[in-house]
Amino acid sequence: MKILITGSGGFVGEYLIQELLMRNHEVYGTVKSSVPKPLFPVYDLNILDDFAVESVIKTTRPDVLIHLAAQSMVLKSWENPKDTLLVNTIGTSNLLSAIIKYSPGTKIISIGSSEEYGITAKNGIELNEEMPCVPQNPYALSKYSAGLLTLQLAKKNHLKAIHVRAFNHFGPGQREGFVVSDFASQIAKIEKNNFRPYLSVGDLSAVRDFTDVRDVAKAYVLLVEKDVENGIYNVCSNKPVAVQEILNELIHLSNVTIDVNVDEAKFRPAEVPFFVGNNTKLMVSTGWKPERSLKESLKETLESWRQRVIGGEYEA
Repeated sequence: MKILITGSGGFVGEYLIQELLMRNHEVYGTVKSSVPKPLFPVYDLNILDDFAVESVIKTTRPDVLIHLAAQSMVLKSWENPKDTLLVNTIGTSNLLSAIIKYSPGTKIISIGSSEEYGITAKNGIELNEEMPCVPQNPYALSKYSAGLLTLQLAKKNHLKAIHVRAFNHFGPGQREGFVVSDFASQIAKIEKNNFRPYLSVGDLSAVRDFTDVRDVAKAYVLLVEKDVENGIYNVCSNKPVAVQEILNELIHLSNVTIDVNVDEAKFRPAEVPFFVGNNTKLMVSTGWKPERSLKESLKETLESWRQRVIGGEYEA
């Protein structure tokens, strides 16, 4: 199939492209102009430029659109809610309008977030796709709006559309700003310099649902290839893991002694203690299941950060 990926230069995009190319799909991407160009056709695209969006859709007329491009950091969404809503919601609207106008046969896969569920998770229950969403931050609100818009316009215009709610995912190559990478990057920097042997962390009591990015990419590919019903699909491990367990394992993997400093300034507003998804719908519809072990994925992520710090990609 001919597949267009917005935000193809990002963390998930790298693994998704590898998986699609291995399966002999024809891949096109959109990137920011500052991102190095990969070895497949790409377009520099600002998804807020509706004329440019129309041009790309009209030119490619893809069989499938995987919409990854987003402002994806919760902290940044608090700092600049307007830009987050513009990029994540209005940008999605621009893409949908172009699909309706020029390529109505395109299957749309909108990538959302588990954050959309918000305080629905407060009772410690596994979240399934039928549960209500009560977003608790601007990022979550922007993704919830984008998902509703995708499915409503798909219904009105007889499009094929899926909205994914992806839970926490991580792996080699992820940037700072996400819990596993934040821990791993600090440890790698401490190992290199050993001058400030403590980690500054936020709330460690939270329980979350973690999946390796490579398993997430495979889930997206199966949603591309399988003839599944329109609707919402959780992509998650269905396994509760305390953030404290993640930190303990990474410290165990370290080659230096590390102390932990809990910084309450890093606690997030409206934090939900237990946030774990139910992946039954995805597994039944596609046959997907997570394959990589948490411990091995953490080890590979830490090693990736060690190489990045040693190589000077990040200041230690």
